[in-house]
Amino acid sequence: MSLPFLNAASIPAPTAKAKSVIYIFLAGGLSQYDSFNVEVDKTVLGKSTIIDSNADGVRVSNYFPTLANHMDKLLVLNSMQTNQGAHPAGIYKMLTSYNPRSSITHPELGSWVNKSLTREQDSLPNFVSIGRGRAGTAGFFPGQWAALPVQDPNLGIDFAERNRAVEREKFNKRIDILDAMNKGFDQDYGTKDTRSYVDTYASSLKFMNSKDIDAFDLKKEDANIVSLYGKDEFSRSCLLAGRLVERGVRFAKVNLGGWDYHNDLYSKYPANANRLDKGLSSLLTHLSQKGLLESTLVVVSTEFGRKPEVNPNRGRDHHPDGFTCLMAGAGVKAGQIYGTTSSDGKHAEENKLDVIDFNATIAWRLGIDPAFEENTPNGRPFKLANRGEARKELFA
Repeated sequence: MSLPFLNAASIPAPTAKAKSVIYIFLAGGLSQYDSFNVEVDKTVLGKSTIIDSNADGVRVSNYFPTLANHMDKLLVLNSMQTNQGAHPAGIYKMLTSYNPRSSITHPELGSWVNKSLTREQDSLPNFVSIGRGRAGTAGFFPGQWAALPVQDPNLGIDFAERNRAVEREKFNKRIDILDAMNKGFDQDYGTKDTRSYVDTYASSLKFMNSKDIDAFDLKKEDANIVSLYGKDEFSRSCLLAGRLVERGVRFAKVNLGGWDYHNDLYSKYPANANRLDKGLSSLLTHLSQKGLLESTLVVVSTEFGRKPEVNPNRGRDHHPDGFTCLMAGAGVKAGQIYGTTSSDGKHAEENKLDVIDFNATIAWRLGIDPAFEENTPNGRPFKLANRGEARKELFA
């Protein structure tokens, strides 16, 4: 049994620059003024100091000394905006392009990519979520377009092999019986939901038998690439993401949470910043050495930023107007800064970039029309990036 054919309108344009996306999501709200937006009043920076990078005119905070040597590969987006200032709603908006509604669950961007770009010959899932955090919902799409979750990159995929107690011939006979039962059921009682379940099961079997399933085994990676990375979970997650896009996976999402520092920011933040600093640097080197950076769009996002004022608890509170995201690869204008905030850090000022335009830009770079539309089971139409428009000027 094979995957269903998809709407031809979603086929990527021949000019699509990115073949894959590695999407690093920093749940909790990265403090932009303690990371990549340091061109503000000195009082806004709190205890952070400024260091130069290897890109002219681009400076970063002292918490990212390794990435400072890779800023020539990164485009810094300092004028991000969202209309959501609470974590669940902010995460939902960033990942789906829609405000939360009680009546509908929207697909994440990765699910749109999965549904739009999966082909019958693909042997691996095209949406994989790595690490702890929101796994990657398919929303109103059938469940087969949800993310394949990999909670621990060192362990790979659970239950991906046939139980040794069941011989192959017996296993195949069981599958044949199941197929016959499904066909009989479908003729008399089949619905969209039951067919989706059958398709998901068929996709899982195809995945189990894939020659590329060893992409999930980090022990199979070249020692020179492994040596680039640390032993921490985030670094290993980035290593796995790099392996997956090399095997053709379209959307690999890497989760790194823990950025919600309302108190004791400067005692808690450095450890997480160090993980991001080293893990992302390793990933950029990995992709560059493998010749994959030009065909892979690396994205670093978060649901919102932090306020320019340090509060009485020595932390920063939520701030949705003028936060920071990053892009690398796939022809981005690397080594530059796009957008600014006011000098007091309170508002996005130049080249404001809404999260729906951010998501539209990612889709467009993959060759998917951001206005591509799908209907819910009850016929309500929704566009991939809501009303977002791609910012083509972010690319050379």
